[in-house]
Amino acid sequence: MDKVLQLARTLGEEIRRNERYLLLREAEKKVMADPAAKDIQDDLEKQLRRIRTLEEEMKPIEVEDKHALARLQEQARGNPALQELLKAQADYFEMMNNVNNAILIALAPDEDPSAKT
Repeated sequence: MDKVLQLARTLGEEIRRNERYLLLREAEKKVMADPAAKDIQDDLEKQLRRIRTLEEEMKPIEVEDKHALARLQEQARGNPALQELLKAQADYFEMMNNVNNAILIALAPDEDPSAKT
C-alpha cells in the first residue's frame, strides 16, 4: 500500500508541474482578478444550479430562466478571461481523462484466451 500511495503522490507532483495544470491555475487567477469575469462566472454558476434544481424537482423551467442562462452564456463567450479559463479547463480535463483511462487499462484483466475454460 505504501508503494501505491507514493506513486500517487509522485503522479500528483507531476500533474502539478504539467503545463496544462499551470495554465489552468493561471487562467483561474485571471478570472479572479477580473471583477466582470468573476461576476459573470458567479451568476452563470448560480443560474445553472437553479435550473439543475428545477430539473431534479421535476418542475418546469420557465422561459425567463432559459433566457437568463442564454444571456449569461453569451456574456461568458464574450469575456476573454472566461474564454481562456474554459479552454484551460478543457485541456486539463482531457489530460486527466487520459490519465484515468491509462489507469483503467492497467487495471483491466488480461485477455488470455488459454485462461478461459
